[in-house]
Amino acid sequence: MGQKRRLSRRDFLRLAAATATGALAVGCAPAAPQIVEVEKEVPVEKVVKETVIVEKEVPVEKVVTAVPEAIPAERAEVTVMFWDGPPLIGIREEALKPFQDAYPRCKLNFIGAPGEYEDKLLTMLGAGIPPDVFIIEISKLAQYLDKDLLLDIKPFIDRDNFDLTQFPELAIKTYTHKGGIYGLPDNICSMAIFYNKEMFDEEGLTYPTARWDDPAWTVDDFINACEKLTKVDSTGRTTQYAFNYRTWLPIMWLWVRIFGGQLVDDPFYPTECTLDQPEAIEGLQFLQDLCWKHGYVPKPEALAELGPSELLMTRRLAMMDDGSWLFEVIREADFEVDVAHYPAGPGGRANYVYYYPLVIPKATKQPECAWNLLKYYSGPGIDAIVKAGGLQGTRFDSQEIFLTDPLPPEHKEVFTDSVKHFVAPDPVLTNWAEIEHVIAAELDLLWINEKRAQDVCISIKQQIDPMIKEGQWRAIE
Repeated sequence: MGQKRRLSRRDFLRLAAATATGALAVGCAPAAPQIVEVEKEVPVEKVVKETVIVEKEVPVEKVVTAVPEAIPAERAEVTVMFWDGPPLIGIREEALKPFQDAYPRCKLNFIGAPGEYEDKLLTMLGAGIPPDVFIIEISKLAQYLDKDLLLDIKPFIDRDNFDLTQFPELAIKTYTHKGGIYGLPDNICSMAIFYNKEMFDEEGLTYPTARWDDPAWTVDDFINACEKLTKVDSTGRTTQYAFNYRTWLPIMWLWVRIFGGQLVDDPFYPTECTLDQPEAIEGLQFLQDLCWKHGYVPKPEALAELGPSELLMTRRLAMMDDGSWLFEVIREADFEVDVAHYPAGPGGRANYVYYYPLVIPKATKQPECAWNLLKYYSGPGIDAIVKAGGLQGTRFDSQEIFLTDPLPPEHKEVFTDSVKHFVAPDPVLTNWAEIEHVIAAELDLLWINEKRAQDVCISIKQQIDPMIKEGQWRAIE
């Protein structure tokens, strides 16, 4: 993913006002077009069915055909914008090229904006000429909805009997507000523990589990493995680390859940932070101790020289957590690397699932083509992207394609299994992105060993509880 600029309230107030002004100039964004029955002369073997031309053997006669009123006779340009850099941006573009053949009345304009995505998107939104389809971070969805910037696609979903059951239920629930649906997944992906199988073999250790419901691979098993996989030379220098955890906030929350804690009381209608509860504190303290008490995890200064993937590839690290984007790296190893689930603790097994939505702005001038593009992306588009090794997939059945890749790692089902057990969405707040910055600043003190978990968690709660109340924006529906 490209670098993304923080979206402040001022940004949103500015773009919301500008978008409203633009709407007055161009007229209100049209609702989902009604389907009307019209009579139309058509040549032999050509029948227009919705927006797709299909071949049929028919005589020359008047044929009743369904034509969306909102689509003009000429091709309507529909713009889609993504934030990826190469090679994924190229994979996406190639996968979407056939869209124009499937929907001849729509002309695709593909924009890649790696490194400048957020600035470019805000500029286009503020000018009232946004992309017709674009991706947003899940932490910012509530802001967009609160400012009424997105198009409700439920009328299209209902009209086309579009199947939502192939998507994780909690993702669709997060995109839903007051009966409307405001996006479909760009990609549903999860995390896993990557491990050097040779190091486990050398210590006679059982491999971490690739099955979610496996009673083995508990926190105790994990600690036992870490103790045996950590190597220290005669001078006290660590020559091999057992594990490295990412200090990304989503990773922190899954460890909190492993120990039975939660981030907030209710992710869909949060009223308070619950990190001050004993289970949450225990989970974060466990991570700090892995590094600073036991030495199983490299300290920040050790990672300044080599990152975790470099340590793994140079046989100085036995385990690390990451996503499927690490596949290309580990396939260059001269030893076997496989993937496994996180260990199960008092709170069970946990993972974090990314479910950023692709959305349509309310200001779009081509709602029908935008919907067709979103629909195409969720079908043939994502299938082609997964086959090219680009993403994990959106639908459950497209994720099955992800598993057919014969290249390592062996147990890719860890990723799809985690998606099926997606149970913990991000808090739905208009200022969640701002809250994350506050949390990250406090947790940094934990990672550099300046504060204990209890002090950090209490400080986080004190700071963000007022922010949570400020960011609440919807009553229970």
